[in-house]
Amino acid sequence: MWRYWLDFWGKFVPRNTIGSTCNILVINGDIIDGVHHQTVNLISNSWEVQEEMATKIIRAIPFRFDKVFVTRGTEAHADIGAQSEERIAKAIGCEANEIGEYSSWQQWLDVDGVIFQFAHTISTTSSAAYESSAPMREMVSGLVEAAQWGRPLPSVFVRSHRHRFIPVSIPTDTGRIWSVITPGWQLRTPFVERIDRMRMPHIGGVVFKVEDKACQVLEKIYKLPEPRITRI
Repeated sequence: MWRYWLDFWGKFVPRNTIGSTCNILVINGDIIDGVHHQTVNLISNSWEVQEEMATKIIRAIPFRFDKVFVTRGTEAHADIGAQSEERIAKAIGCEANEIGEYSSWQQWLDVDGVIFQFAHTISTTSSAAYESSAPMREMVSGLVEAAQWGRPLPSVFVRSHRHRFIPVSIPTDTGRIWSVITPGWQLRTPFVERIDRMRMPHIGGVVFKVEDKACQVLEKIYKLPEPRITRI
């Protein structure tokens, strides 16, 4: 996992941002695992220790960003009201929003005319056949709200939470709209083992590249080891 992390930030991101005039990092929620469900699978069940470790890892990323944003994740991982991620966001130098907070439940970013909406949570599924349903529903919901109330329509909806990468897009008369669920940086937990025996999480990250008012989705998914089969 650590080798993959270093490869992503040291090779994949620099290679796919050559010539960029502005680089933005969005950490889309659940930065730490927190203290939940009586877990004993962590190095430490201390909020302070986990936050300190996460802060050090983020600060050590070997790539420089012009701005950093933190989207709040689930309260099971980020504490009530996402207090943990608020503290981490402040520690890593995020800018305060309009009400003086360093993290937000949603991030709306206008990148050269391409509007992104980042939010952490999205519904899950135990069937690979229905993995595209939730990101499609997010787009439809956005289209309805935009039409009903004249609100801005995101060109790119970004969600996380499921630890499974999937991009869904549809064409429009103003360009393609994307709904993307990002991969994550956590291996299978006892909870995952209970709800799904076969599917593995997707480890990696996504670079969204904006050029000529269009977004290109560039993902890096790292292959996980095959299961050990005991020969009898």
